[in-house]
Amino acid sequence: MTTYLVTGGAGFIGSHIAETLLKRGEAVRVLDNFATGRESNLAVLKGGAEFIQGDLRDVETVRKAMRGIDVVFHQ
Repeated sequence: MTTYLVTGGAGFIGSHIAETLLKRGEAVRVLDNFATGRESNLAVLKGGAEFIQGDLRDVETVRKAMRGIDVVFHQ
C-alpha cells in the first residue's frame, strides 16, 4: 500500500485530497500548522488519517512526517 503525506491537509484543497485518498483505501498522513487551515476541515477524514500538527519550516517535524511516506501532496 502506498502511504501519502498531505501538507496543508487542514486547508480546503488539502482536506479534499486526503479525503479522496482515504476513500480509495490509501494510508494518509496530514501535516498542518493551522496558519490558514481549519480543524473543522479535518472532520471529513473521520479519524482515518494520521494527523501531525506542525510547521514545514521545522526540520524535526518534517522528518517525523516523512517517515514511511511514498508520495507527498504539498498544499
